[in-house]
Parts: sequence; C-alpha cells; structure tokens
Amino acid sequence: MTDYCESSVPILRDIAVPNAGVSPNVTVREVVEIFQGDATLLTLPIIDEGEFLGIINRKVLIFKHLGRPFTMELYGKKPIRELLDECPFTMNAGVDVNSALERLIEVDPRLETDSFPVMDGKCCIGIASVAELMMSISRTQAALLQTLNRLTARIRAEVDNARSIQQDLLPLDSARFNNIAISASMTTSTEIGGDFYDYIRLPDSTVCIVMGDVSGHGIQAGMVTTAAKASLHTLIAAGATTPARLLSGMNNAILATARQNLLMTCVVISINQQQRIATIANAGHTFPYLYRTIPTYMERIEVVSGFPLGFERDGGYTELTIPFREGDRLIVYTDGIVEATDSAGRQFGYERFEAVFLEHRELSSDQLKEQLFTDIHSFAASEALDDDVALLIASFDGCAPEVP
Repeated sequence: MTDYCESSVPILRDIAVPNAGVSPNVTVREVVEIFQGDATLLTLPIIDEGEFLGIINRKVLIFKHLGRPFTMELYGKKPIRELLDECPFTMNAGVDVNSALERLIEVDPRLETDSFPVMDGKCCIGIASVAELMMSISRTQAALLQTLNRLTARIRAEVDNARSIQQDLLPLDSARFNNIAISASMTTSTEIGGDFYDYIRLPDSTVCIVMGDVSGHGIQAGMVTTAAKASLHTLIAAGATTPARLLSGMNNAILATARQNLLMTCVVISINQQQRIATIANAGHTFPYLYRTIPTYMERIEVVSGFPLGFERDGGYTELTIPFREGDRLIVYTDGIVEATDSAGRQFGYERFEAVFLEHRELSSDQLKEQLFTDIHSFAASEALDDDVALLIASFDGCAPEVP
C-alpha cells in the first residue's frame, strides 16, 4: 500500500463533473427543465461553438432571476444568454483541493459559492461542487488515517507529529501587546484535540482574542480547528475585524468543512487599548469572566450568546462592549475546566473555579494560570482529563510602556 504523500492529494480535474454545457440560445424554460431533471446539477456551462461564455447557476437562476411572480412568463422564452454570468469564479484543473479551498476562502470568506467551473486553459472541462471539494479533502484525511491504522509501527510517530503541528498552530503561551498581557495554555485529552485559542494584534493596536471548542476529538476535530484558524486569519486579512463579523465568517467556513457533523463553540473578544473597552461576541461558548479591581468583583459575562459555529449558514451574532481598564482581567476558557470530574463524579464547577481565581488573584497571570491547572488536576486526581482544557487570561496593565 502506498503511504500518504503530496502526490495523493487530488486535484480539481479529479473531482470536476464533466458537463458539455448548453448553447446560449437555449431558452430559460429549457434550462429550468434541465435543472429540474437533475437534482445534483448546480451549475451549467454556456458553450458556443466550443467557446466558454460563462455559467448559469441553479440557485441564482431560480431564487434571484425567477423568484418573483410572473418572472417565468417574462423570461421563459428568452435565450439563456440574457441571464448569463459572464465572469464567474473559476479555477485551473491542476490546482490541488487544499489550495483550491484556500483560494475559495480568500475570494469568498462567507463561502456562499456552491460550485464553480474547472478550466483547462480556455476550455471548461467540468463543474466542481464545493461540497465535493470538502468531501475530497475529508477523504484525503481519511486515507491518511487508514494508512496509520495499517502501519501500526508508525501510528505513534504520525499522531505525535500531528499533535506537534497542532501545537505549532497555537501562539506562544505568554505575550504582551502594549498594556495587554496575555497568558494562555491548553491540554488535550487525546493526541489531537478539539480546543484552540489565538490572539492577534490588529493594525490599530487592538488585540483580538479567540477561543474555540469543537464537539469532538481526533483527526476530524483537528481538521475543524485548522479550518477555523485558517478562516480567522483570512477574514482578518480581508478586513473583517469585529467579533461578530469574524464569528459569521468562521461559521460558514466550519459549516462547509464539517457539514453540520461537528460544531464549534467560540468566543471572540477585541480589546481596544486606546479606548479602554472590550467588545465580545459569543457563539455558544462557555461564558467568559471579567475580574475588576475597582471595585473588586468577578462576574460571568452572560449577556451575549448565539448558536455554535457550523449550526446554520449566515448565522448572526450580537456584540457587547464593556469598559476594560487598568487592573482588569478577562478569563476565557473551555468547558473542560468546569466539567472536570473527581472519582466520585462531582464536577469542578463554576463556584470552585471562581474561588480558586479569587483566592490567588494577587498572582501574576502566568502564575494564576499554572495554579488553576494544578488545582484542576489535583481535583481530578489525574494528569489526564476527560476533555480538552484551554485557558486564556488577558490583563490590562496600565504601567506597561506604550509601543508607538
């Protein structure tokens, strides 16, 4: 059996469904009948004497052009060229499926495209569906898993390598961005976990914090976390920097990747250092905590929450903006902390979590993080927990020097 390698990654030519297309003179009604006769057909190429002119997309035709009353009477006998999309998104047949997904997310972060023409030069050789693109990537990963199962002697090395790659995707445990000090850590219950966190400094010195938790473990969960991280950075590069917009874009990326088989809870917090405010959007994630020194108190931020990522397309998310000043701390975590159980089946719980934090609130964020992990493992009486655990503490230190 051949081991998984770069040459085994399919290219778009492998997944494109050949389609001879139709003439631009075919009537709109005839095209509708073609779509009605084949439920799997998403897009039709329009070909005139061998020349590719553009496409007709099922969704666009039916819902945009023919979605209103009497439009069939208006357009039915007209040639399809009148509704032609002359500049569709296309990709070359030689592009591998992984690179194709990256490019698709770059041009369509919301992943509204359901299919696209695959070109060999100026010739359209077929139509690739986005669902099949995702499935092809999934099958590639499944092929890797089968190889690991057959080559028992190499399982540990391969899985450890995957774990290392996932760990490499995480940022450093500690970082400082002007007045904002961040301390974070994660442990996984299996070799490849479903939790992830990230923090990114935006051009205006705003710090964006992200934490997610996939409903599962293993290779598939790792794929979802990787897709989430990739879409996050792509969205930010494209100018989507508010927590609500980031969650919305990541939602569509995960929905396209996991096809509702896996969901991810996620919280995004942007901290504007100049205005001293934090803006929060939550997609079904455990509620973050806010600790204030003046006056001293600790509360769960439960005002905003929406559906987990991957639940429904184009899900909307609300935002909450709160003051975030010197001495304040934001504590973001995954549910593996509060759901850690002892030998009697009792959970660590929110009250114990809050008590540990308040008892050791004078510690630095790094020390407090280590203390929390020590107490959780001590409570569970085990180094291995039943679920992944991630924790991030963001502190506002007004004494830190500003960086121009």
